Amino acid sequence: MSENAAIVARIIEHNTGGQNRATIDRDHIDVIATQHGRFDGDIDDSIAEALAEGYIEEQDSEYVATEKVWDLVPSTTR
Repeated sequence: MSENAAIVARIIEHNTGGQNRATIDRDHIDVIATQHGRFDGDIDDSIAEALAEGYIEEQDSEYVATEKVWDLVPSTTR
């Protein structure tokens, strides 16, 4: 998985679930990703890659992280 797709997956994980909203839309992901110092790719390609790798899922045209995203940062748990 590319670093950009990993960043997108972590953005989605960090901004959904728990006390946050259940899902996050593409535009909100784009705003956060473009402010991230290490993100330097295409948001749609990065979302598509994270979807294909199974780190995120689409729900009603928005996105949510899967448990697999926790593998990106070993200390991450819910």
